[in-house]
Amino acid sequence: MIYRALSLLICALACSVAAFAQNSRSAVSVAGNDANTCVVSSPCRSFAKAITVTNAGGEIIALDSGGYGPFVIDRAISVRPAPGAYAGITVTSGDGIDVSAGSSDDVILRGITVNGLGGNVGIYYLNGHSLVLENCAVDGMSNVGIVTVVRDRLFLSHTTVTGCGSSGIQVGNGGSTIYATIVNSSVDNNGNGVSVYQGGNVTIANSTLSNNMDGLTVYAPNAATDANAVVESSTISGNSLGISTSATAGTATVRVSNCTITHNITGIASSGSGQNLSRSNNTLRINGTNGAFDGTFAAD
Repeated sequence: MIYRALSLLICALACSVAAFAQNSRSAVSVAGNDANTCVVSSPCRSFAKAITVTNAGGEIIALDSGGYGPFVIDRAISVRPAPGAYAGITVTSGDGIDVSAGSSDDVILRGITVNGLGGNVGIYYLNGHSLVLENCAVDGMSNVGIVTVVRDRLFLSHTTVTGCGSSGIQVGNGGSTIYATIVNSSVDNNGNGVSVYQGGNVTIANSTLSNNMDGLTVYAPNAATDANAVVESSTISGNSLGISTSATAGTATVRVSNCTITHNITGIASSGSGQNLSRSNNTLRINGTNGAFDGTFAAD
């Protein structure tokens, strides 16, 4: 009887460990099932399920093309499709992807498309150490394509944000200092292109901001924290207002270098203590009203 009891106890413990076992690499498939173990040979159907069985620092791969549903990321993780596959997130309400990870967690999204059909925000970065978006697309959100309110860093590369009602990308929460870098990306045909609110610090390089209301708007309504943007080697074209900088009590500053600002209704404008500064190597031409830089700055 003692041996039988010990055997049952050992079996129960082994089953318990197995139940809580996690994958270092998980997989999803349109032919998968969320009752599966989410390994490559037994994939899940949704990213939401796969995240729950993936170790922090692990990765989730979409094995084939399809839609995989909105999800929340609560840990350091990498999410991407297999080469040649399409991984789509259709958002009919709420947010597409919420990133609410730990303060030391790094999250990577590669090759993910978020398509809004009534959804509010495409990718909402609420908490974490860093969020990297590479070769992603966010389209048609009713409010904002990508929002970051996190003290740490957002990095976009080769990413497009199109057709979002309020702003394509919004950085800042009016309090803590937030950093974002946007390179080799396009922010087109949104309410505003890139909106930098108080506390936001954005670097934009080799990118296009076109056919928005404001291509880039930087604003600081109070004295708590400032707002800043640096724009290098980028094109700002076809917007109602190319660059708009405004501040009432805080400071808002945009530094522009080697950029082309053309075919906007108004090229650049500032109000209050907002400043648009040039390194004297920009093309500000062929706008309905060009506007003028408030001053210059030199490279160190």
